[in-house]
Amino acid sequence: MTLPIAAIQPEFIATISKNHVVVSAATGSGKSTCLPLWARAQGRVLVIEPRRIACTSLAEYLAQQANTQLGEQIGYAIRFEHHFDEHTQVVFATPGVALRWYFDNQLSDFNVVMLDEFHERRWDMDLLLALLKQQNLRLIVTSATLNTQPLLRYLNACALYSEGKMYPVKELFMADDSRTMPNKHDLPERVKMACEQAIINTCGDILVFLPGKGEIQTVASTLNQLPVLIVRLYGGCSASEQQLALNVQNIQRVILATNVAETSLTIPNVSCVIDSGLERRTHLRGGKTVLSLEAIAKDSAKQRLGRAGRTQQGICIRLYGEHAPLIVTTPPEIHRESLTELVLAAGCSSNGVDSLEFIEALPETSKTAALSKLIKIAAIDEQQQATELGKALYPLPVDAELAYIINAMPSKSLQQAMVDAVAVLSVPARVYQLPSNTERKEELNKQLPNHCDLELAIALVREQLSCVDFDHDAMREAKQFSDQLRLAFDLPERKHAASYDRTKLVQAIATAKPDWVFVKRNNRRGAFGNGDSEVIPAKETRIKDNCEAMLVIDTYALAGKGTKQAMTLATVNAPITLQMVAQLNLGQQQILGATVDDGQIMVRCVQTFAGRHLNEQLIKASGNILIDACVNLILSDKLLVPAGEQITQSLAQHQLYYQAHNTPCEIISPKQYLHDKLGEIGLCEQDDIALIEPQDLFYQQLETWQLEPFIEKHPLHVKLNDLLMQVEYSFTAKRILLNYVSGNRKEAPKKWEIPAWPGFKIRYKKASKVVDVK
Repeated sequence: MTLPIAAIQPEFIATISKNHVVVSAATGSGKSTCLPLWARAQGRVLVIEPRRIACTSLAEYLAQQANTQLGEQIGYAIRFEHHFDEHTQVVFATPGVALRWYFDNQLSDFNVVMLDEFHERRWDMDLLLALLKQQNLRLIVTSATLNTQPLLRYLNACALYSEGKMYPVKELFMADDSRTMPNKHDLPERVKMACEQAIINTCGDILVFLPGKGEIQTVASTLNQLPVLIVRLYGGCSASEQQLALNVQNIQRVILATNVAETSLTIPNVSCVIDSGLERRTHLRGGKTVLSLEAIAKDSAKQRLGRAGRTQQGICIRLYGEHAPLIVTTPPEIHRESLTELVLAAGCSSNGVDSLEFIEALPETSKTAALSKLIKIAAIDEQQQATELGKALYPLPVDAELAYIINAMPSKSLQQAMVDAVAVLSVPARVYQLPSNTERKEELNKQLPNHCDLELAIALVREQLSCVDFDHDAMREAKQFSDQLRLAFDLPERKHAASYDRTKLVQAIATAKPDWVFVKRNNRRGAFGNGDSEVIPAKETRIKDNCEAMLVIDTYALAGKGTKQAMTLATVNAPITLQMVAQLNLGQQQILGATVDDGQIMVRCVQTFAGRHLNEQLIKASGNILIDACVNLILSDKLLVPAGEQITQSLAQHQLYYQAHNTPCEIISPKQYLHDKLGEIGLCEQDDIALIEPQDLFYQQLETWQLEPFIEKHPLHVKLNDLLMQVEYSFTAKRILLNYVSGNRKEAPKKWEIPAWPGFKIRYKKASKVVDVK
């Protein structure tokens, strides 16, 4: 069969020998299978595919077509698995693998690099393109969209376009209102209705686009009575399911798939697409990348429809309205994900993220947050380049922050425990399900009485629990993570895992990541806070209702109708005590009061964290607390009298003088002045107080001959026999306000009773009543 892409073969071969090439071609045109083989004339070819399933299936298909063993001429490399050697001519790899190879040798083993499906705009593909632009490698970039002008300018590349062959596809919309947006309400039932309609109207296979594995499993259960073969296709599905999806069967199929089926993969014999209009898309929440259920963009809807018109006329049944206000294009990942991994990868593979020219500028806020986080954990330096620690963390197959915590564990036994916990956290799918029946719950509580999710995750990876159900594919991946991390950190194999102290593990994690410590809020039932953000324990957690504090290790966001209604749910948690939070020295020490008792300064302190009082105690003041205590005692005239009164009055007089003479000055409070002065003097111990005279603390900037005549004419307070008033001056407006402070006098003062203020309009204020002084 001649593929549509064959029309550009001569032009492609002539162009690739001299220039970078950007190929725009519809999905199914053959670009993923033909271009790498044509490019072999230039040398060894690396094809970077955004998805693992595409990597393996394309390599297997081409090896089969070439009638060779996988790994000989054609091979692949994905996480945990590879089939190729130094003689393999074409190697398919995921972006993560390619980035780690670039870190090792700048991909010097290859002559041509092809970035397939670039229109998906993953952050790792953007980074690879920026890195490869600096290398002496021939580049092929493919895109299923027509807007390739930015790419052409960026690479100074030549453009090639292949039309592709497309059969007519009729669109049907299953919504009462033409503007109905995609939604998950009654999704299984609506999919079933669409499938029943499709079975009547088409004899080919039916491809259903769903947002995730959970929805696929639910819909599969709903369709089990239909006379079709139900096939599940998603990232991480078994090899047998992949084969069922990628090969025609002797019975009509309903293939339930995520976005993995939108591009790259060729699913034969599909004549009907059922589009839920939904996907799980990443976005930023509190600086963290989270997944949420979203309506697809118009470009994605077009890609989905195209799957029904590859080999025959088709139909596309949309489960939303014809005029639903979908966004035009899916936003690039750099705009909706944390850039921590990108910045670390750039620091390992270049002179820092700012040394690279990206096809689109990185968002400044996200980039700054990533730099700050990586500098804080010492993974990169101030010049944005990776430290030795950063270079050690980067090749690990887990998030840099999680790798940092493993490295921060103080002993090998705690490191092993953290590795096994991280292994579960790193699997994108849900690994386990808490028991629902009473008997299994009691068994779990007996085995793990601390109600700690962290313990549960570790025990599962170590195969120490039998009362918790888990997804076998996800658990297999978790164990692979554990085995690989144990090898990287030179730890014993899983079967020889060391026992560990749970309390010491929690303390070590909290020390490395204090922002993971949350305490129960006083003002909201069920909510926990850390001073910056708030979480609510998810139903999947084992944390008990009476838990006062916890270590929050993993979360997900649950969107509400408005921003304020959005919630962050804590899923993997470890209970801790408020005493442990206090011992970690988190939060702030606040002085409730200070006293001089038998010559000693004692303070009543409370330690607070996220608005929660952790402990209260009476202690002998020392260090910074001593200075704070002395400030309070001096200003309340209980220590070094009359320093407090002089400082308060002199500061106010100086500021009034500067105000009258329109002279710029720093407005400083008596408390701040005293704190700075005592620090300048070097007050550290209580014995130092005996060496300080009150006059040592006095505030005096202006000469007495300057200040005293001015204050005599412009007093801060005016006292009559039965009335005390505070004077408020407005020199520019020539107004003075006398504020009542105390006294029994009922009427306003007379003008002859108060100082002469020529040219000023004078008013008197008591409570809310303001009158002119006459």
